[in-house]
Parts: sequence; structure tokens; C-alpha cells
Amino acid sequence: MKTIMKTLFVSIASLSLMFSVNAGELSVSGSAKATYHITNGQNKDNGIGITNELNFTASGEMDNGYTWKYSMELDPTTTGDTATSPSNTPPGGALNDDTHISVTMNDLGTVKVCVSECSNGKEYAFDQSVYTSMTDTGLSEGITYPASESSYASLQYHTPELPFGTTGSIAYGQQKKDGQSGNAQGQANGNSIEAYSLVTKPIDGLTVSGHYYDIQDFDDGITTEDQLEEGGSWGVEYAIGNFTAGYGKSYKAPEVSGITAGATSVEYYENTGISLAFAVNDALSVSYTKEDGEVNYQTTATASYDIGMTSVQAAYSLGGATLSIAQADYDNVGYADGVDAKDTIIAVAFAF
Repeated sequence: MKTIMKTLFVSIASLSLMFSVNAGELSVSGSAKATYHITNGQNKDNGIGITNELNFTASGEMDNGYTWKYSMELDPTTTGDTATSPSNTPPGGALNDDTHISVTMNDLGTVKVCVSECSNGKEYAFDQSVYTSMTDTGLSEGITYPASESSYASLQYHTPELPFGTTGSIAYGQQKKDGQSGNAQGQANGNSIEAYSLVTKPIDGLTVSGHYYDIQDFDDGITTEDQLEEGGSWGVEYAIGNFTAGYGKSYKAPEVSGITAGATSVEYYENTGISLAFAVNDALSVSYTKEDGEVNYQTTATASYDIGMTSVQAAYSLGGATLSIAQADYDNVGYADGVDAKDTIIAVAFAF
């Protein structure tokens, strides 16, 4: 951790050499998307939704050629509370939930300060789905993925591009709240994270990605912690002509306070994914994705059931809009035997 902190703070300290910053520009981005969501196997109505997240981005250049970027996303809450106190957020109220500032120092790389943002995880690096990752929708299938820097307030350093298109990052993060403002006091003492990532492109069409993290445990007085949390992910993607294939794995070993025979303490989660995509023509693309989520308990006496997901998707470009349909079948939702579901999403998205 000392090496990480030294690297990050030396990079940040170098910014003191800058004498002035030119006025930046502000832009707003996002997407206009409407969806119709059909779920079978769960007691739910069909869902009609519209995207509601906007990303406000400011950027500029310093006198020494360094560039900076600020990003803040507004995302209305779907829950909130109905209390009348001004300090409470009603349902639908916009929240500042993902924010970061980055400074690119030419050939020295990039320094980032992030709150609820800047994940370098590679759990979806394999996924070539033409609409969306179907384990990241409104249906909670229960697959457990590794944690990432975006779950913390983090300081990060990203290398410039190295030979073979290689880039890497290191990060250190602490407890946070969404929208944590400048001059904010630190949160209550808790765990922190160290994380590392690497992406390389050794030959045309091939991309190899990896990410690893471990949780630095806060000394909370518990002396029976037999396992501290760590995890990671990696993925391989290869594109040739109109065809793209991906394969990857992700792991998470959760913190465990004790091992008891026959108990349901998890030793680790392991996820395996394979994904194929094909561009039929300039307008139509199709994909097939299969992912399995495996749970491994501390003792073999505990029965385990793996989550399985298969998804078929298609996306058709209409010029300024894209029409997509995605369907997925899920087995053993929540690692529970025989709990199955099917999801169908129809979406139309407009570019702006």
C-alpha cells in the first residue's frame, strides 16, 4: 500500500508545477432510450422505462499542455423516501452519484480522483452482446461478481500507452458516499481497497485484459477472520472481419469470519463467460452469450447450485436510432435449485 500511495501522491504533487488553467468547456451527453421489459418466472408486470441519466462533462487545457476533465452524472433514484424533511430525497429525485476528475500529464500518464466511478474491473471484458450484458439488467439473477474501485472513493494512476497497446492502472480507495463533495470528512473507519489492472493488444484484433484487487481489512477487533476478501477478473477478445469472440472469468473470495462444517460460508465465487457477435451487414448485428456463476462453499457437505445464463440478441441501426431485442434464460436464480426465469427486452435508442 505504501508504494501505491507514494506513486499516487507524487503524481498529484507534480500538478503543483502548473501555473494556470485555461477556461474549460461544458458538455452534456447521454442517451434517449425507451424499453419494454418482459419477465417470466417472477411475479412482475411488464416494465416500461425511459433512460434518465445525464453526464455533465467539463474539460480544458493547462499552460504546460496537461489536460483535465471533470465528469458528473445525474441519476434519479427509484426509491428515495417520502418524508417531508428537506434533507430527504423523494422518489425520482436526481442524485449526483458518479463523479471524477482526471488530469492527463502528456507522456507521464493520467491521475484520477473518483467517487462511485472509475471501475477498472474486467468481469464483462469477454461480453460481445450487441445490446447489453444480461446479468446487468432489472432482473436480479444473483451472480456474484468481484468488487471494484467504483465502490469506493479512490485515487488512481493510469499509465500512458506502452508497447503493444498496453495500459495499466493502480488504485487505492476508501469508504465513500455517492456525491461525496469537496472538503468532505472521511466516512466511518472501514475497509479500503488496492486494485491493479492491465490491458494489452499484442496482435491485431486481440485484446487481453486483467484486474485484481484485495480488501485491506479495518481492525474491527474480530480475531476469527479466516479469509479476507480478494478477487479479480480477466478476459480475452478476438475480432476478425465481421466476427468477434470473447472468453473470460471472474472470481471473488469473500471475507469469512469462521469455518464451520456443514455451514453455508462461501469460500469463493467463480464465473465463466463466452460470447460471440457477428455483424451481418452495416445495419444488423447479432450475438450469443453464455455465462455460468459457480458458488463454492467452505465445506463439501454444503450442496451448491450454479447459476446459468444464455442470451441471444439482435440490434438494427435505423440511422439516428437503434432497435434492439434481447432474450435471456436463467437457471437457478440466486444459486437456488430450480428457480428459473426468462427475460426479454425490446429497446429503441436515439443518439444525441
